[in-house]
Amino acid sequence: MSAPADLAALPKAELHVHLEGAVRPATLEEFSARQGVSIPRDFTDLNSFVERYMSATQVMIQPGDYRRIVSEYAEDAKRAGVRYAELEISPALGPRTLDSFYEAAEAASDEQDVVLRFVLGLGRLMPHGILDQALDATRNVPGLVAIGLGGPEEGFANEPFAEVFAEARRRGLRSAPHAGENAGPASVRDVLDALKPDRIQHGIRSVEDPALVRELADRQIPLAVCPTSNLRLGVVDSLDEHPLQALWAAGVQISINTDDPGFFGCDLVGEYEIAGRLLDLDRSGYARLARNSVDGSFAPEELKQELRAEIETWEQSAGSARG
Repeated sequence: MSAPADLAALPKAELHVHLEGAVRPATLEEFSARQGVSIPRDFTDLNSFVERYMSATQVMIQPGDYRRIVSEYAEDAKRAGVRYAELEISPALGPRTLDSFYEAAEAASDEQDVVLRFVLGLGRLMPHGILDQALDATRNVPGLVAIGLGGPEEGFANEPFAEVFAEARRRGLRSAPHAGENAGPASVRDVLDALKPDRIQHGIRSVEDPALVRELADRQIPLAVCPTSNLRLGVVDSLDEHPLQALWAAGVQISINTDDPGFFGCDLVGEYEIAGRLLDLDRSGYARLARNSVDGSFAPEELKQELRAEIETWEQSAGSARG
């Protein structure tokens, strides 16, 4: 079934996108040329991608660089119909930079009608003292709605991070750790038991454990899925083999996202088109995907209700089908 011609007008939330990974390729080239640094272009798996990603962050050093990335992401997001987004950011940037993010986010909200909020992306390889310091340093940072956890999944227990996540909950923050991407369903189970997440980033390898899939569906724990990312990083061999269809059919609450669009050459409309092909979606199916993104977000309930109403209006409108 063809995607609706007005798919870009469908109001959406984006819940899984890394700030540095959202940099436009042309902007990254400008930053690297300014520093006289060559950024590796190719990657074949997660390890080589991380090397390229870290090289890119080394040229984002001027005070206005991150504000520009935030502003340009908002422009790109608006074109894709994004009305609310949660950008994952590194604690290494510090609270002063995070304050400037919020200023850029507020400007983007005024100019682009896109609400931007932030997830503090902790790392499994970070010393635990630094994790505590990062959480303390962001105590009064505006726009921060959640903490995340990334890095290697295989061989890394999540229990050592349980107290940090518990403290974040006490401070009113939500949680969205990565799991079930480069490790199997055991990594998802461990995150569920140790961290009690509100949402899981990726989580697609849950499909290898039917009991876990049933639990995710029964508890309506959202998975923020990124099809092109999974393909480019070798998590799946082809999009046709992506477990999205099985998870969707099982009733798991799935949202569709870009992860690192500047590196993967994707946008959210294209990701929705991929999902639409894999799931054979009609107009109501696309609307369901968008509602899932709103429901799985950490937006205020008032904004969620507003976006649900906008999605319903789109669903009931007479949009024509593409191609």
